[in-house]
Amino acid sequence: MSTALTATPGLETSGPPRLRERFGALRLPWLSLGDFPTPVEHLPQLSRELQAGVWVKRDDRAGALYGGNKVRKLELLLADALARGKRTVVTLGAYGSHHALATALYARKVGLGCQLVLYPQPLTPHVLDDLLADQAAGARLIRASRPTVGLIAARARALAGGAYLIPGGGSSPLGALGFVEAGLELAAQVRQGLLPSPDLVFVAAGTCGTVAGLALGLELAGLATTRIVAVRVVPAILTNLVNVHRLARGALRILRRAGAQLPARQPVDVVIDPHELGPGYGRGTPAAQEAMERFARHGVQLETTYTGKAAAALLRWCARPGGPARTVLFWNTYNGVDIAPLVAQADPQALPPEFHPALREGGRLA
Repeated sequence: MSTALTATPGLETSGPPRLRERFGALRLPWLSLGDFPTPVEHLPQLSRELQAGVWVKRDDRAGALYGGNKVRKLELLLADALARGKRTVVTLGAYGSHHALATALYARKVGLGCQLVLYPQPLTPHVLDDLLADQAAGARLIRASRPTVGLIAARARALAGGAYLIPGGGSSPLGALGFVEAGLELAAQVRQGLLPSPDLVFVAAGTCGTVAGLALGLELAGLATTRIVAVRVVPAILTNLVNVHRLARGALRILRRAGAQLPARQPVDVVIDPHELGPGYGRGTPAAQEAMERFARHGVQLETTYTGKAAAALLRWCARPGGPARTVLFWNTYNGVDIAPLVAQADPQALPPEFHPALREGGRLA
């Protein structure tokens, strides 16, 4: 075991707690980074409006440092980086990537350097805040012209520098295991009577790691009658059932290699909802804006790139003739931690010059 491993608070070598409880000790590094289990909340007024039981899984509260769905993946990915003796992680995303910012913050927390390869997206105040927060979090920023170039650049930097490569969105079979753990967590909350077993789970879908892990976790937990509606917010080349099944199969292989004795499979149904993407990734839609405002009235903060579109799908399904189901669960993957203090610490001038045009366009740099 490396010095980095033994010196890292919260490091386990026998897997996440719910997987460990289910299968016994696993040969799988894991870091405790988040605040789990995240709460489930009933929205009574919205339930009356939609004539369905509407619940929210509050992964926006997944961590005091930074919330959202990336924390669960990073608990495994950063642990694996440390187990391999790496000193730096490299990942990629758009300018406003929550994954990139979460990686920078939690990598710094566990003593790892971080390089972020970032490509342009439609500029909004939220996107610019995230970009500045990346700088304040101590990450090294590298600009790429588009996602494919960013992927090549990230791989090249990891190979040349001996760094640990984390794929976009943290969506690898290992990262997906974070949401296998989440599926087991939700099933435990159902058993405890904290919510009914959901008929439908709505979740924003980009690189599919969250969806794949959640489907496998619900399957292992015995909630095979639950259907996952994965609301596509990126082009179909990334969000598709082939990618979901590939990641789920990879996660299963890791579990077997780690020592888990897996039961016979009864797969959870996953459907891709393609109707909320609108003009493209990062581009708002009237439906997403309306959903964001409507959920805000019930105490749930969203944004228009991911969670607003997923919430719009939930509202649309509930408005269909006959209604969608008795119980629907919205999985809130947004970060609920205020990053304004972090943005205030940023020095726009200190970002690499290739990012300055975007900052000027957004009024963040003279």
